[in-house]
Amino acid sequence: MKFIMITSFVFISMLMDCGYEPYEPFSAYKPILMEREELEQSISFTGAQEMINTGKIYLKGNTIYINEKYKGIHVIDNTDPSSPEKAGFIVIPGCIDMAMKDDILFADNSIDLISINVADGPSQLTVTKRLIGIFPELAAPDNRMLQSQYLVENRPENTLIVGWEKIDGIY
Repeated sequence: MKFIMITSFVFISMLMDCGYEPYEPFSAYKPILMEREELEQSISFTGAQEMINTGKIYLKGNTIYINEKYKGIHVIDNTDPSSPEKAGFIVIPGCIDMAMKDDILFADNSIDLISINVADGPSQLTVTKRLIGIFPELAAPDNRMLQSQYLVENRPENTLIVGWEKIDGIY
């Protein structure tokens, strides 16, 4: 009996010292929204961007493609591997993944899957196909529930999540 009491006391003391914080069920992020029509017109090639939140990397010939989560894809000219150069950026809102087969770059564009022909180089890209609504909505980075005002039924009509923004003052 004495052993159980001592063990219980030690266990409770450890819990108190470990900096336990109560679990907050709601996300500390709010969605960045875009109207469907704007989303479908948003794919473009632009100047090089800073790499901040990168993901998957793909090499095709002398070109390196690097995903920038929620923003698009960095394009790197790797003709001289000792000195790769930023060639530009493919803007794809809500993009977190990509793949490539031959000259077709596949990427998610929020809840849609798009295919982009880059045969003439990434700066001459052409969106060849869009499969609408095949992916679930983008989850919050902390994988917690959205606050009620950000749920689909409480958002403006025809809007989709394309990224996340930390809510000020929340943990």
